[in-house]
Amino acid sequence: MKATRVDGIPFRSKEVSWLAFNSRVLQEAADSSLPVAERLKFLGIYSNNLDEFFRVRIATLRRLIELGRDYRKLRLPDPKQTLKDAMQIIKYDAAVFDAIYHDIFRALKKQQVELINETSVPRPLWEWLLNYFFEKVRPHIMPVMLRSYTRLDHLPDGPMYLAVEMRKFGRKAHALLEIPTNVLPRFVTLPQHKGRTLVIYLDDIIRFGLPSLFAALPYDEFKAYAIKFTRDAEIEFDDDFTESLYDKIAEGLRARQTGRPVRMNYDATIPKASLKLLVDKLDLAEGGTVIPGMRYHNRRDLMKFPAPGGLAPQRPLPHDILSGARESIFRTLQDRDALLHLPWHSFSHFLDFLREASLDQWVSSIQITQYRLARNSAVARALISAAQNGKDITVLVEPRARFDEENNINWAHHYQQAGVRVILGVPGLKVHSKMCLVTRRESGINRYYSVLSTGNFNEDTAGFYTDHMLLTANQEIGEDIAECFRFFASNWQPPQLRHLAAAPFTLRSAMRELFAAEIANAKDGRDAEIFLKLNNLADPEITNLLYKAARAGVRVRLIVRSMFSVVTGNKQKFSIEARSVVDRYLEHSRVFLFANGGKPRCFLSSADFLPRNFDSRFETAFPIQDSSLQMELRKVMELQWEDNVKSRVLDSHLRNETACTGKTPLRSQEAICKWLSAKKPELRKRADPAPAARKGRSASAGAPQ
Repeated sequence: MKATRVDGIPFRSKEVSWLAFNSRVLQEAADSSLPVAERLKFLGIYSNNLDEFFRVRIATLRRLIELGRDYRKLRLPDPKQTLKDAMQIIKYDAAVFDAIYHDIFRALKKQQVELINETSVPRPLWEWLLNYFFEKVRPHIMPVMLRSYTRLDHLPDGPMYLAVEMRKFGRKAHALLEIPTNVLPRFVTLPQHKGRTLVIYLDDIIRFGLPSLFAALPYDEFKAYAIKFTRDAEIEFDDDFTESLYDKIAEGLRARQTGRPVRMNYDATIPKASLKLLVDKLDLAEGGTVIPGMRYHNRRDLMKFPAPGGLAPQRPLPHDILSGARESIFRTLQDRDALLHLPWHSFSHFLDFLREASLDQWVSSIQITQYRLARNSAVARALISAAQNGKDITVLVEPRARFDEENNINWAHHYQQAGVRVILGVPGLKVHSKMCLVTRRESGINRYYSVLSTGNFNEDTAGFYTDHMLLTANQEIGEDIAECFRFFASNWQPPQLRHLAAAPFTLRSAMRELFAAEIANAKDGRDAEIFLKLNNLADPEITNLLYKAARAGVRVRLIVRSMFSVVTGNKQKFSIEARSVVDRYLEHSRVFLFANGGKPRCFLSSADFLPRNFDSRFETAFPIQDSSLQMELRKVMELQWEDNVKSRVLDSHLRNETACTGKTPLRSQEAICKWLSAKKPELRKRADPAPAARKGRSASAGAPQ
């Protein structure tokens, strides 16, 4: 796909680059060296990603198209061309997906695990399957007959449906029923038959029982065709907080269920007359919205297929200063910072930190931001327990975290009932930064203990996302975090920060200064490098700054997981190297390394390089000041760069991405695990000035110190 130009610079649409990332997920599913359970997991991830892409990105493109030429004011590529390119990629990948799907199930059949449908159920198992249908399935099915007056435009898009066609002597009728995957498993394992494990879709169990389901109607031939549709998932809020935000969220969630349809998938074998009836009833547009497919949809459920031979869960590695320590975590942090590398290190170290804060008689308060919480959040329970122990607890709950709005609102209610002070978002800003601050009385003064993370305080995702978490007793960083919470509570004045850079106030200008310093160093013959790891990079200004840095002789290396709008290659008359890693764990951390003329600077962040992260979210980038931790992060980054097994070179066309090469295979996630497991416990003293300088503030401003 060719790049366009935005503000005169080469710029690839983020939709096309994101689809290229999802294609890399599909490549993992095609890897026959993986256990079939892992391959099915990647198919499920691909399908789930694509559903969200339609709900958010395709819906946004269509809104932009409706703007006409006004989209140019938003500094974006032509949405019509982007939509055309995106649909071309999706169509190509659909054929690849189907081929991988059939290949995996052929491999499973060799392992005596067979996926069957309602027509291939062995006769000895008919009675068992009918009993399952009557006892488990039938009570949850309530068909809707499709008549002239029937309207389906308010039908929710989360479930899957079967469109049933009934016939007898030329008479015909239609019905629609929901497949109840919210209460029943999508895949059901039948009793073993002749040494084989037989698995059947819930869809096909319903097809098996259709005659009994419609026994009261005068029809004797039944056929069912799967359909699913996707609605625009955007929820818009104004900044008028006089109306309850709880009510706005609830209203927005209801609106999401009746938002404009952006896609309908259907079984390609459905009769044309039945398809037209459904399209009319659902008020769907013809053309690109209506997409033929296979017999089954919602294949994100493949992540739950009962396949043998999955990979064992990651066993946490001992941390060099936190594991097995008998002394207080606070005492440990007084001597040295701690850096967790998730998921290799255990998230429980953070839970231990909260537990100690809850029990410590000298701790007066805990303040924390929460963007996405686990459904049964141990973090939330720890905070509620701390409140019950008399601590002053403040939680910033972000109510507009997409697809987690309802869960966050529910936790906000639980917090308030427990006496926790809840800050329900900030008007005009989505708070995405991950910060926790504990205040402890020591020697007559308040001291701060801080935790900053690239990922959510969420024990569920911490098990399969790669992130970094800093635990520190640096007082100046603690003062900055306290200033951030002052802003959350009373946001009439921007936070005054010395070490953290915060969007939308100083993060963009900080990046400008850091990039400019590397350009100046390159011109003066000093060490100059920009080495970034991000989930997404699609900000026009940052893209242009990277081009300028590369032209000036700065070595630019980028590890970008998903959206990537930089155009690389020799044709640009400068060198920017870019790679992407897709492996067992989702790469999620954001790391910014700068050579700085031989005095390296290192930052971690919650922010990707997208316009929204710089301009309409509260984000933070925080410095790693301990030189040994800087070297630790550099080691992790270099191992990722050297990956030649799960890494792809991002080229100028995206569809022609190539695998990295090397004489000795190196898979970075395995190499990082091996390297961390070999690290021995050590006593590291602080690299930043201690203890005197930690009492005051740095006098410098601008880029993070």
